[in-house]
Amino acid sequence: MISINPSFFLPLRDHSLLGTASDFSQTLSIYCIFIQPRPHTCSIHFMPLIATLIRLGFACYLFFLATSFSLSAQSSIRGTVTSKDNTPVAAANVLLLKSSDSTLVKGTITNTAGKFSLDVILTGDYTIQVSFAGMETILSPLVVNRSDVDAGNFQLKPGGLQLEKVTVSSRRPLFEQKIDRMVVNVRNSITAAGSTVLDVLERSPGIVVNRQNNSIAMNGKDGVSVMINGKLTRMPMSALVQMLSGMNASNIDKIELITTPPANFDAEGNAGFINIVMITNPNQGLNGSYTLSFGYGRGEIPGAGINFNYRKNRFNLYGDYSFSRLHTQQIFSNYRRVRYMGNVTENYVESDRNTFQRNHNLNLGADYELTKKTVVGVLVATYNNRWSMDAENLYSKRVNSMPDTSTTILNDEVNHWKHYMADVNLQHKFKDGENISFDVNYLWYNDNNPTDYTNHYYNGQGTFLSTDLTKSRKKTPIEIWVGTTDYNVRLSKKWNLQTGLKFTSSRFTNDVAVERYQQNVWMQDPELTSLSNLKENIAAVYSSFTGDITARTSVKLGLRYEYTTSNLGTPITPDIVDRKYGRLFPTIFIGHKLNDDNSFNLTFSRRINRPTFNDMAPFIIFMDPNTFFSGNAALQPSITNTMKGDYILKNYVFSLTYSIESNTIARFQTEVDVSTNKQTLRAQNLDETRLLTASLALPFNFNKWWTMQLNVIGSRQEVSAFYNKEPVKLSLANFNVSGAQTFKLPKDYTLELSGFYQSPSLFGISRFRGLGRIDVGAQKKLGKKGGTLRFAVNDIFQSMQLQIYSDMPAQDFYFDTRIRFAYRTFRLTWTCPFGNKDLRNKRSRNTGSEEERRRVTQ
Repeated sequence: MISINPSFFLPLRDHSLLGTASDFSQTLSIYCIFIQPRPHTCSIHFMPLIATLIRLGFACYLFFLATSFSLSAQSSIRGTVTSKDNTPVAAANVLLLKSSDSTLVKGTITNTAGKFSLDVILTGDYTIQVSFAGMETILSPLVVNRSDVDAGNFQLKPGGLQLEKVTVSSRRPLFEQKIDRMVVNVRNSITAAGSTVLDVLERSPGIVVNRQNNSIAMNGKDGVSVMINGKLTRMPMSALVQMLSGMNASNIDKIELITTPPANFDAEGNAGFINIVMITNPNQGLNGSYTLSFGYGRGEIPGAGINFNYRKNRFNLYGDYSFSRLHTQQIFSNYRRVRYMGNVTENYVESDRNTFQRNHNLNLGADYELTKKTVVGVLVATYNNRWSMDAENLYSKRVNSMPDTSTTILNDEVNHWKHYMADVNLQHKFKDGENISFDVNYLWYNDNNPTDYTNHYYNGQGTFLSTDLTKSRKKTPIEIWVGTTDYNVRLSKKWNLQTGLKFTSSRFTNDVAVERYQQNVWMQDPELTSLSNLKENIAAVYSSFTGDITARTSVKLGLRYEYTTSNLGTPITPDIVDRKYGRLFPTIFIGHKLNDDNSFNLTFSRRINRPTFNDMAPFIIFMDPNTFFSGNAALQPSITNTMKGDYILKNYVFSLTYSIESNTIARFQTEVDVSTNKQTLRAQNLDETRLLTASLALPFNFNKWWTMQLNVIGSRQEVSAFYNKEPVKLSLANFNVSGAQTFKLPKDYTLELSGFYQSPSLFGISRFRGLGRIDVGAQKKLGKKGGTLRFAVNDIFQSMQLQIYSDMPAQDFYFDTRIRFAYRTFRLTWTCPFGNKDLRNKRSRNTGSEEERRRVTQ
């Protein structure tokens, strides 16, 4: 028995984050471990249970691995396909199906000589299906009982009926649970029609969107990285949330929630990745679709979008554009109670916000096949998103239950984000199984965020005291360069190698100014004014091996190294933050197939979550006279070690995940100075966060017209932190239930019912109260050329109110924040395709984005 020190799975206390040789040796030893729990190294009461489960899992794995060598035979099937006159048929489809239920086992196409080969096949009874356009399909039984099977020659005959057009249609469920990710199929969703991408994310399994704090959490962790078509967005979370809230879901194919990213992904983000896949079309000629929508939910919500694709010979042009305008009412309230020197001070603010958001999003790309082995791609993208608000805020203060003072705050705010992106990609294929790609990406962002305040002050009896005028200005230009090189080679029939280099250079500027109107002159407040600059470079190298140990067992072993330099300063203080650190990030994936219906996977990964520029920048923005947002230059990166196991029974997936994160970055944590009654919200490092998560994905097909997908996630969170130098320990069990039901009715009508509920959970050292929503929609197909009409009602019971609170009697304060961003919304959406709809064979080459998408889905 090989053992490893259990401290490898405990918090990483090395705040300098300097990688060492011992990290690498510990990483290698994870391949064959049994964890020996030690009571004195683990204060969490469920760790012995976890260790036992892991030991049992690895014991099962080794048992089945040993038996698979003797019980599992690995076979290869070969054959040829010819026409009636014995001419080889190239590009014929060859599918191997299970005889028991006709499910697909493996597929391929014939080469120019009409030959095919299907490798790594288990012994058993199968059916071979051979087909080609214009030919009759052949179905032939086949028994595989030896290592090399010659299936013989399949002679295709001309079909008796030539079809000019073939329509292939299928409907994917709204939620699909796969091994390493949950897939939300937005394109076919009725209730998602006319919605924004942020709306769809908000009701996805395990996702919590906090629009007030501009954060997105997945499975209880808020270190989420967001990609579009496999490329990181690399923008501040506040800009990302605004962009997603204006992106029309009608241009989205699917959203992938990736919890266990492979080594070729950036190590950034403790929660995983959200990959937004835009609609593409492989058809020849010009084709696409356009969408018009209108909705109402205490404000009008019009929207429109179009996506197109043009393919001809070696050239491919594609793009999409969407427009939306969201007018809605938002209600925000915050209650705070503090006790100091025998006095109890209560603060209450209520904000009635009238908001408008206008969004333009455009993507345009082209691919050109220079040769049969070389493809060059260009992609440009831009968005222009403007959010504005007029608000009336009522603030009141009571001391020992008696009115003390009150303030009426009239403020208007604009948050205007602009973005441009250009990407050039070159891919070259040396031979089958060997290719290389180069990618250069430039991104530019600019945020202009002015806010004006008019404050009217009153005493406890309501008598007017004074008025003051205040305005704040925040400008944030961001510039990012990214260069990557990826090389893929097939080492043998069973093993593949992927390796690559990446370099990212970022430059941020944050210019914050606050001015007060005094004696008929605008005077700058030096305490609330700052100019900050951040320079950050990240260099990375990775390698990943993928292969089959046996016919039933596959592995993927990856190792990534990242080196980071980060410098934050102001003209007065040049080196507020000056860090240089490197770290190794291993990923291990082991999959074993017990039989046709049962399999399991084991995964280990290590990830880093770096503080964002907005988290560290030394600035202060106020909400009311006693409530502030602030940066924290002392933030440290966090490191997360995650172990995950999956058991798959047919289409049912059960997963168990355990993670330990040291120096957890918890954003928008509350600090209250009870002596001054001031509340500051800023990011903080928690000492440690432990998370145990069990998830179950249950698809149901009751009959041909009624299907359902149910996802259940149960978690236990444990947080260790310090508040005012006093230790704080919190723990809470919670669950998330989400699902969707689809009903196919006569005459091309379809109904969809979807919803979710998230029980109370932890938010750093604060807590979320439970929340959920129910959506319903109907769809009608309007013939072959009329498109599709969808009507949806979102948040039927108006239950989507975000509530955050903290009760800390030992620290003499309590606060409760409640936010409602939207109300029950009615939407009508019409989508209509246009252009050529004849299904043609795809070109046998990769576009600029297909390689990225394939890397995402590995």
